[in-house]
Amino acid sequence: MTGKLIQQQMYTRERGGIFHTTDGYDTIAISEGLEHAFVKKYLHPFCMYHAPKALTERGEKDASLFPKAVTIFQPETGHLVIGQAVFVPADFTGQRSTYFMHNYIVPPSRKDEWIKNPEKLFQWKGFANSYDIMDGKIIPECDHMESGEKDILLDKEVLLKKLGLREDQFKQLLYAIMTSIAGKKKVFISLNVPLKDYSTYALELLELISVYLPYAHRRKLGAITFTSSPETKNYIHVVFYEPGTLNIADRSIEKQLIFDLSARRISGVEIEGQKHEYLDFAMKHFSESKRIEDFFDFAENALYGLGEDQKLEVASYYQLTAIYLTLNDQNGTLYHNNKIGFLHSLLKFLRVNSEVKPALAELFHKLVTEEKVPADKNTVLDYIQAVVAINSIVRSDEALGLIVDTIAFYQKDPLFQMLWKVIEQDKLGYQAILMFMNDHPDYELLLEQYLDDRLVQVVHTEDVLKELHLMLVTPFLLDVEKFKAVAIRKVVSSITHASNPFHSVLLVKNFSMEQPSAAFIEFKDELLAHAKLALLRSIRVKELTMNDVLMFGKIYPNEHNVRDIKDVKVKENYQITNALYQLISIPSQAGTYDLRPLTGTIRAHIRSTLQQLLRNKPTAEHFPLLFVAFDTEYDGVDYQGLLDHLIRYGEDQTLLSFIRGNVRKIETDVHYRRSLRKYLISHPQSIWKNSSFRKELLLIKNYSFKNLLKEVQIETASPLVKFLKKYGLKLGLSLVILGGASGGAWYGYSKLFADDPKPKAKVEKTTGTVTAVKKETAVPKKPADISLNEFKEASQGEVAGQTFVLNLGGKQLSTITGQDQVVTMTNIDGEAYQLFFNTKPATDPVDLNKLLKNGYSLSGIEYDFDPSDENVEVVLVTQNHAADTSVWIYSINKKGLKGILSPVLKESGFSNVRLNEKTLVLTRDKKEVNYTYSADLNSFIVQQ
Repeated sequence: MTGKLIQQQMYTRERGGIFHTTDGYDTIAISEGLEHAFVKKYLHPFCMYHAPKALTERGEKDASLFPKAVTIFQPETGHLVIGQAVFVPADFTGQRSTYFMHNYIVPPSRKDEWIKNPEKLFQWKGFANSYDIMDGKIIPECDHMESGEKDILLDKEVLLKKLGLREDQFKQLLYAIMTSIAGKKKVFISLNVPLKDYSTYALELLELISVYLPYAHRRKLGAITFTSSPETKNYIHVVFYEPGTLNIADRSIEKQLIFDLSARRISGVEIEGQKHEYLDFAMKHFSESKRIEDFFDFAENALYGLGEDQKLEVASYYQLTAIYLTLNDQNGTLYHNNKIGFLHSLLKFLRVNSEVKPALAELFHKLVTEEKVPADKNTVLDYIQAVVAINSIVRSDEALGLIVDTIAFYQKDPLFQMLWKVIEQDKLGYQAILMFMNDHPDYELLLEQYLDDRLVQVVHTEDVLKELHLMLVTPFLLDVEKFKAVAIRKVVSSITHASNPFHSVLLVKNFSMEQPSAAFIEFKDELLAHAKLALLRSIRVKELTMNDVLMFGKIYPNEHNVRDIKDVKVKENYQITNALYQLISIPSQAGTYDLRPLTGTIRAHIRSTLQQLLRNKPTAEHFPLLFVAFDTEYDGVDYQGLLDHLIRYGEDQTLLSFIRGNVRKIETDVHYRRSLRKYLISHPQSIWKNSSFRKELLLIKNYSFKNLLKEVQIETASPLVKFLKKYGLKLGLSLVILGGASGGAWYGYSKLFADDPKPKAKVEKTTGTVTAVKKETAVPKKPADISLNEFKEASQGEVAGQTFVLNLGGKQLSTITGQDQVVTMTNIDGEAYQLFFNTKPATDPVDLNKLLKNGYSLSGIEYDFDPSDENVEVVLVTQNHAADTSVWIYSINKKGLKGILSPVLKESGFSNVRLNEKTLVLTRDKKEVNYTYSADLNSFIVQQ
């Protein structure tokens, strides 16, 4: 229902009504604006009249002796319903008594006209006692209603005396009705007055009570002024019942708030001995017959925006009373008696819609302005917490000043950090305090102490960064220089004392915030710079691990300019660790890393540290590192130390791989040959003593190595065999000349001395015939003569991101690619090899980016110079506009030995290339020069 007009409804027993056509109780007339659904749901349940038992039991029919029953209730729709039921001696049949009820329904938009003026509600005029249905079922809507104008306060003493109600009992009744409206209990009242006047006195008492009921309670109040059948009913809080009809044996009734004034008994209400600020305030004005509408208006404003429960709870009015009296009496007694409780009260009402409550905000400003530093340690935290909470709503410079003074007062007390935790709860206030301290040098030590104390409990870098992350949720801290200084100092300290400073610095490097600001990025860079410096100071080179070195590479992805490092020790630590990372990160290129720019002392540290790092089961991948680790300043590689290292920390298989992979050094490095020979002959753990490894060594195809093994064989043989190996030929000839040796003796001599006994003819007996079977050896098929025209050419230019591609299409080798400053050859299994041209930059066919230089062409072919060995070769040829031709030949182990490949042959300055069996034929000045491949040497021998 909408609109501003008051609706009407009439209800009685009649011959048909609006909702029923048969005889019985029904609504017989309503206003047009009244919805039928509202009538049936809300009005019909309250259309009732319970006649006094004292009259019905004697069969009384005089209507003037029966009390009227006024019902007031306010459903959740917001309407105000006020109705009156009267006794009717005879219905339309004339045979039975009935009742007639007339209800007015005030729309929500106008309800306050009666709520805020109790006399209009409780002195309502205009109720009908009957209605002739012949006048129609529609009754008019009303714009206003007449009511009495009597001031109930003028007759309050007479009324209370008539009802036998003392002021203290009136106070109890006021409390009981407020409690009932806020809760679930009901107030039952009996009056010691004539029945015919019962509703008159009930309405006067309700009006007097309402004068001191807050508006929120008035908007909920529901009451029935007479019933002979008291019961709890929805929307009804106060029930006036006929004396003697309350069933006190009913447990549901027993728990209610009962004012049986006719029997002078009150139960369910105990307020003696307790402090009731609002009740005392109300009763003071009640005693003086004064209204308190000004307080109700203040309370209405303070409660604006709060939930209904808070608007109705009695405690809210106790709090509002203290605030109201402090505001109006300019007396701070109530505040000083309970400062924390008072501030909590202010906070409660300021939390919601504080902008429309300026009086409360002004009171807060006034209180904190006059307040001194709270010196009571037992309450200071709660007090400051209340101040901080209110200040977060209504900003006050005076409040911030009080907070700062309190912090300074407790600077040397354990409460200091606890006070800061309270302050941190209000981000803006916290920011304002920090910025104030940052801008005033007098508070510098106070601010520094706070920041130090905030981080004092965290020791590990991870925990320090977590705490910084929490603090930086309020990003304005980045504007506080002292914060940045303390944060950097704490992080540096955590790294300095960390068990793994490398890991700590990585944590700093990965430190981040969601949606980082430019200020954070700048702070992070500064923090990381100090963290790196702390790391370099804390490095103990002798204690470095492989993992430390690899983490160093993540910390320094790009090399640092050492000229920016002034500290000599820091500079040395950086150079040593950086060199170790460059070596370890790509072991295969360790031999190309130049240590010469470093000082001799640093190079010595690098070598000794590298030796230490390679103690954990070195593998073939580490061989290039071992050559660096055991290099010396002037005497080349310390092979004796290198081999001892592999023996001590590696496995025998690794040592075998090392010997096999470095077999060519036998020909080129006398120190290596001497050290290896000594190891194989004399070392207690020599793999030569193991038959399986000895066979592996004997299978290595290298002429110089085989000669070395012959020496090892002699030196490790028994003394007799060693003597015969040395002088055996002359002694054998002497035996033949003397003729003192039989065939058996010769056989023994032959077995003893033969280094490489040739296979004998195998003799088999078959069906009486002796057959000599000669073992056949497979002869590899010789490759045909190949000219330069049959070589495959490389494609030039940017092709799918590549600088050039040469598709070899061989049986073993697939492609050669120039890209990213590396020339890579790939076999058919996808394994990659890097090719080293080994030329001067001026004659290198590719530039620094491994792009073919302008004017150069590249061609190549897979070619196996000796199919019986384990290698396959690739021949590359370049030509320029001047028709100068260069050739490179690389030998690749078919078993997949990886790494950087150097050419086994490189030549230039010729005009033609041809391949013929094991020979490379180059034409120079119309003369052919032959280069014949030697599998034993894995190199080419020139033949003019």
